[in-house]
Amino acid sequence: MKRKLLFVVIAVLISVLAYLYLRPAEPILSGDRVYDVTGVGETVLVNVTLTNVPGCSGWNMKLTWDPYYIQLSGVEEGPFFKTRNISSLFHVTSVDHAMGKMILADVFLAKDVFVQGTGVILTVNFTTVRVGTSTIEFGSPSGGTQASLGDATNEFTIDHVEVAGLISNEGPPPIWASTDFQSTLIIGEVAVLGLASGIIYLRAHPRPPRIVKKREEQQPTIYPQDQE
Repeated sequence: MKRKLLFVVIAVLISVLAYLYLRPAEPILSGDRVYDVTGVGETVLVNVTLTNVPGCSGWNMKLTWDPYYIQLSGVEEGPFFKTRNISSLFHVTSVDHAMGKMILADVFLAKDVFVQGTGVILTVNFTTVRVGTSTIEFGSPSGGTQASLGDATNEFTIDHVEVAGLISNEGPPPIWASTDFQSTLIIGEVAVLGLASGIIYLRAHPRPPRIVKKREEQQPTIYPQDQE
């Protein structure tokens, strides 16, 4: 019984790990991370990318940066929405250079038109005014913490993860410091520990040889004789 329970536990563990690796990835809104920017007056392009989007008909966001280190030089629509060969309305509502923020949007004008998959929705041109590090973050024009991504019907907001962009004079972090690497390492450790536990248990509780088990089953049952 204990062996069957162990096999069930191992099977569940394998199923969980398979789900973690094979489950559909959630949509991500992310900015480029540019490192080793060490000169004043350098031009730096930061692409904003939508990843694993199931169907997006438009977006609306507030983009912010640190004006002490970088200044906005220009902005243009990315190629992702253009892949449909159908016009979309890309517009910049406001720009505040002193505070380091702007509000902009892009939406398809035709009904039931959307893009899906992964692509660049925006390219922002910055110029460095001081050497240092600035994040490029997203938010809602109405004050929320996330940009708004319209789904295929443009009636609902797509739940997504946001990863801020970065312009830095420092070098990139080592690979073992990345979130993806850490997540993969944890999942691998769980798998190894689960399998190792199963092997240790099986070695500590070996199954009796089948021939011995048969002999035990064939032993006659001796009943005490009735007393006369």
